[in-house]
Amino acid sequence: MHPTNRKDCEIDLTNAAYQQIKLIRENDFTLDKQYFRLKIGGKGCDGFTYETGFSEKLDDDIVLIFNDLEILVDPFTFHYCKTGYLDFLLNPKNNEDGFVFINANEAQYHGKFFKDESMTPPNVGSSKTEEV
Repeated sequence: MHPTNRKDCEIDLTNAAYQQIKLIRENDFTLDKQYFRLKIGGKGCDGFTYETGFSEKLDDDIVLIFNDLEILVDPFTFHYCKTGYLDFLLNPKNNEDGFVFINANEAQYHGKFFKDESMTPPNVGSSKTEEV
């Protein structure tokens, strides 16, 4: 499913991810007033690494609404992650589970792409992405 509040974003949220986020929020009282967040955690030669978790909403956060679920993305992450999908993977045989973000534009962000100024975000701290 796509966010219902933005036309400038093509992030799909799989049903597995949607259901897992809802399950966690409904069963963990410590997450009151916290929202699920997607963010860039780092960068290597093969592109970005992504982190997910719960946190409070910040003033400059971009909110993506999927039905009754809000997902937060900071402006820097939003600049690079407008197309892709967020999934939840579960592999009980290998005792593995977790959220994964697949960025459809990841190939553009390998190596030292940031040396091309057209690939860097505008001054993220001072400009807000326009909601549609």
